[in-house]
Amino acid sequence: MSMAYNKRMFLSAGSTEDSTAFIQATAQSTYNGQDPLAHFTLIIADCHRRIMLDFALTSVYLRKRNLAKLDRLVRVINEFSEAVHAEAKLIEKRYKD
Repeated sequence: MSMAYNKRMFLSAGSTEDSTAFIQATAQSTYNGQDPLAHFTLIIADCHRRIMLDFALTSVYLRKRNLAKLDRLVRVINEFSEAVHAEAKLIEKRYKD
């Protein structure tokens, strides 16, 4: 069974007029693999900039390349998150007293 996915989430807690950072992920259905031209897009935006990444699956080469690109992106974001959390704990510890 093929499923479509579409989600947009604001990155700041609560909605404020001056904070429009968001992430949007769209994966169109391939109708059980019958439509290789379906679009797979990830948009990451802050208040002034926007990047859009496409993950085409129309050929063996592109499927391999774009699935690897997606996996690397997830890995780096997870590692970045761990590093920022660790530094925040160090700052918190330093200024706790």
